[in-house]
Amino acid sequence: METLQAKTRDMSIKAKKLRREGYLTGSISGREIPESISIAIPQNKAAQFMKKHSIGSRAIINVDGTEYKTIIKGVDYDALNHRYIDMTFQQLIADEKIHATAEIFFINEDKAKGFLTHALSKIDYKAYPADLVDKIEIDVSKYPIGTHLAVADLDIAKNDKVDIVTPLDSSVLHVLDHQHMSAEDEAMIEAAEAAAAGTDEA
Repeated sequence: METLQAKTRDMSIKAKKLRREGYLTGSISGREIPESISIAIPQNKAAQFMKKHSIGSRAIINVDGTEYKTIIKGVDYDALNHRYIDMTFQQLIADEKIHATAEIFFINEDKAKGFLTHALSKIDYKAYPADLVDKIEIDVSKYPIGTHLAVADLDIAKNDKVDIVTPLDSSVLHVLDHQHMSAEDEAMIEAAEAAAAGTDEA
């Protein structure tokens, strides 16, 4: 688990002023934290940290010298100004199952054997801290034309220590033949793209 440096936020300073000073706002909550901790994180540190992490990743947050083992629950990114503006974290408790998210990453898409459609970008699940999954990598280059992967086919769904929340029959990946796509295939692609757009907007 990597460490992200932060400081206790002075609530008398507005978020806009903090951002002008090079910080983003954040908070840490959890069963052992009576009131959520408001924090400020250096923009450059957050950007560097998020190059290798995503929602669902575990992180140690060092707040003025006190360390909290957490999971990243939410990230607010300002695409217009290319900067993170807020992050939320949940403290990890060894004997407490938490609702978490594992993002899906498709790799080697340039080596795919056919046309790819994928509607899901993440899997929601519940697990104890020791069994959390930071991310799911799917190497699309090894799947032949005609492959259809559902959530139930993923390793995370076969782990009896993990309770999957996302419906197991949800489509994750289709590999279609470029040359012989039927009207049904094209309709499926349109449906997958529409579902993906709806997920992104949510």
